[in-house]
Amino acid sequence: MKKFLSYTMMLLMGMFAFTSCETDEEIADYLISGNWQGYLGTYYVNNWGEEFQDGEYETVWRFDPYGYDTYGYATSGTGYEVDYSTRYRSEYAYSAFYWEVRNGNIYIEYEDPTWNPARIDYRDYTISRSYFRGTMYDYEERAYSFDMRNISYWDWGSYSSYYWARTRAAEADTTDLYVSADGKSVATGRFAQVLNSRKASK
Repeated sequence: MKKFLSYTMMLLMGMFAFTSCETDEEIADYLISGNWQGYLGTYYVNNWGEEFQDGEYETVWRFDPYGYDTYGYATSGTGYEVDYSTRYRSEYAYSAFYWEVRNGNIYIEYEDPTWNPARIDYRDYTISRSYFRGTMYDYEERAYSFDMRNISYWDWGSYSSYYWARTRAAEADTTDLYVSADGKSVATGRFAQVLNSRKASK
């Protein structure tokens, strides 16, 4: 009887371990379920300069699939990120990116080379339809904690249009504008000042 119970417990534990691990397809399905809005710890200070303090800025991510397989899943695609001031929505940095889920890890590579690629290890995050929390690393192994919530709508057109941003800059003399060479990245305000200074130093 004792042997039987031990075997049953081992079997149940094995089943739990298997069902509690999500596949790449399931993780990707969560990612593409909406727009993710929230905070990225010290990300702003490290990426944009010491004047960017936590709590004053937020980030929104969107993940879109390249295409679906015969089972209706996709594990890679394109996406967008915008970092913006919570006080001045006209002050922001936007870039398109490529993403992939591989062995539970999430990889993000921005189309603008001035943005550091990012990696989210499978042991360092939790995700559901409602929230996405964990730790993100850049190529210099700097760690950024993030806490994102799923929102149904975000006006990406306001950020991604190069011509819209250029018009805004022309109307406001105090607005600095940065646009990447391929037009895949736009920034205004202090975000643009940092990016323009990097570009000038090359």
